Amino acid sequence: MQENFLHYLWRLGRFDQKNLQTTQGESLSIIQIGEHNSDAGPDFTNARLQIGETIWAGNVEIHVNASEWIKHKHDSDKAYNNVILHVVLEEDQPIFRTSGERIPALELRKR
Repeated sequence: MQENFLHYLWRLGRFDQKNLQTTQGESLSIIQIGEHNSDAGPDFTNARLQIGETIWAGNVEIHVNASEWIKHKHDSDKAYNNVILHVVLEEDQPIFRTSGERIPALELRKR
């Protein structure tokens, strides 16, 4: 699986969106997928999501495996601190902002 294919799925909403949940079990609703970013930084900007009872505005980052966050050195790049959702095929490890706060993840493997 290639990351570009996951970008395609996210951009067009081509996955089962019924009863979405983060990998930690919080309800998730996609209000706006955001705008695809072809420059440096997170993959989609200006997204709006509801996670639990909170509506979030920010960026979405996409990887095949969550651990690619570390491999790509996003863990030390402040440009990724406003990522509100990490969309992955598989969350092989939890991912955290530089502040230590866990970033919610949506796993598409079974969707």
